[in-house]
Amino acid sequence: MPSEPEVARAYNVSRQTARTALQTLERQGLVLVRPRRGRIVRSNQRLVWRLSEFELPENTGLVSSDAWETDIESQGHDPTRQDLEVETIRPPQDVARRLQLDADRDRCVVRRHLRYIDGKPSITADDYFDEAIVRGTELAAPEDTTREDILKEAGYEQVYDVDEIIIRMPTPEEIQRLEIGAGVPVAELTRTAYTSQDKAVRVMIAVIPGDTLVLRYVIPT
Repeated sequence: MPSEPEVARAYNVSRQTARTALQTLERQGLVLVRPRRGRIVRSNQRLVWRLSEFELPENTGLVSSDAWETDIESQGHDPTRQDLEVETIRPPQDVARRLQLDADRDRCVVRRHLRYIDGKPSITADDYFDEAIVRGTELAAPEDTTREDILKEAGYEQVYDVDEIIIRMPTPEEIQRLEIGAGVPVAELTRTAYTSQDKAVRVMIAVIPGDTLVLRYVIPT
């Protein structure tokens, strides 16, 4: 968006008048102000989650917090923040089945992300790992990390993913986490990452309200 001096010159007004006009747009929620990027026109369009590009080796930066924020901003929305909780738990039955764990005896590390867009909780994304594989690594630590080679360094390089998407009604916990109505359907995306030996090493379960995103895939033909 044009700067204050550019607006002042374009409309032949003082810089103070231009500043007041731009601040009015900010208060009305029509314009976002982002550090180092200035003012951005807020979009009223759905966000696009580029799932066929997400986590490709040449695009591993897309999963970092900074890259996520840049992508959201480029689409005219405000990536307000991202909350992270890390726990070591007994794996849920479906996660245990995918990771080939014993749900009663084995343990997994779950990294729970809650992403806020335009000031509202918009996406939950929970990553599950076999605790025996990630023990002592950054994936088991409570801090966020943008390094993408952690599993590879542990000897379990991800080489392909399998995605499954279902549409359903939200659970009570999801209603609370996402602050949505009980009648709002959600999309549940389960992405299972495999090694070249077809061993599942990560399960991501993302839950997205039905009015939030466009899930986009590009499929070569």
